[in-house]
Amino acid sequence: MKRTTLLFFSALFAASSYAAGISNAQKDVIKKLMDDYAAQDKAVAEKAKRNPIKASEFSAETGQMLFMKSRNWEGEEAPACAACHTKDPKQMGTHAKSKKPIKPLAPVANPERFTSEDKVEKNFSKHCREIYNRDCDPAEKGHYLAYLMSVK
Repeated sequence: MKRTTLLFFSALFAASSYAAGISNAQKDVIKKLMDDYAAQDKAVAEKAKRNPIKASEFSAETGQMLFMKSRNWEGEEAPACAACHTKDPKQMGTHAKSKKPIKPLAPVANPERFTSEDKVEKNFSKHCREIYNRDCDPAEKGHYLAYLMSVK
């Protein structure tokens, strides 16, 4: 009974957040981060001898592939972001080890997500190392945010 009630209220909260859309504060933080990632990509692109990515060129499709990717770059088995956050980032997730609930990752379903640049960077640092055994590069972060912004 308690679990059913919790799930009901979680669904109700998610539905009301979804109806409200992404807040201006979330849009502002995400836009700032994407602009920063595009600026940071210039240095990466210069070293790799490729054209830098502009903030407007970040791809939701590439971000979705990063979200679903289940192997790290060294080819070893590793969980995908979707392993804890579910394949639908609007849904509640569950931590793989602790089994604690995780609020939805998509900003459209969770008004607390992407409201602090520092918190976003801290989470990218932590989770990129867990999933990929390295830091994500600026372009990957930009693509990832483009994907989460596209989730409706």
